[in-house]
Amino acid sequence: MSPTLRDEPPAEIGLVREGRLPARYEMPIMRPFLERMHSLLEPGVRILDVGAGHSPTLAPEQRPERCHYAGLDISRQELEGAPPGSYDELLVHDVTTPLVVEEPFDLVLSWQVFEHLRPLDAAIENLRQVLRPGGTLVAQLSGGFAVFAIGARIIPHRLRVILMERALDMPADLKFPTDYDRCYASALERMLAPWYTWSLLPLYRGAGYFMFSSALQQAYVAYESLVARRPISQLATHYLISATR
Repeated sequence: MSPTLRDEPPAEIGLVREGRLPARYEMPIMRPFLERMHSLLEPGVRILDVGAGHSPTLAPEQRPERCHYAGLDISRQELEGAPPGSYDELLVHDVTTPLVVEEPFDLVLSWQVFEHLRPLDAAIENLRQVLRPGGTLVAQLSGGFAVFAIGARIIPHRLRVILMERALDMPADLKFPTDYDRCYASALERMLAPWYTWSLLPLYRGAGYFMFSSALQQAYVAYESLVARRPISQLATHYLISATR
């Protein structure tokens, strides 16, 4: 389940103004995703929202007229738990297996879902197949070589949920098991090679995972800023994919 996205000030904005976090944290991390998504919205657009569950990525009031909005999730319970009017169509399906649709989509959205999928290359190809020629995938995912991602693979999932609840005040139901299957720049570039055009934007925004310790957060930000300046895209904390079939 991913959240309904809104361009709101980031939780770290106060730390940026205090000079404790660099200026890149002043921009909401979802803004590039939202800007790309909104540039593709037009009347009658057919949208497939992958993995949104009970919180569609694009709120109903933000959708253009005659928009057909389909929700895809492996869990029927998640989809049916969405507010009334969230979806025009429900697709209960594992996106890592081929999907048959009656009519292709113009736009596929996926916010912070790809890191949960294995095999990721199969999922990306299956989404390409349900797009019309000229249709676009817009997806954001966490990077597999980010410090928090490495920690997630080392720490058992149940223990990680407890730690995130206590240290970061994150609800347990927001944390699903993660695989980080080839979630790094060079592998993603290979997966996107079959697409007509594509771009991969690396982002560097992992300081929020260290809010529980000022000293540890400062040490992490020094490392992350060095990586961002070079930049070393393999170590990005997140990636924004925009790919056209």
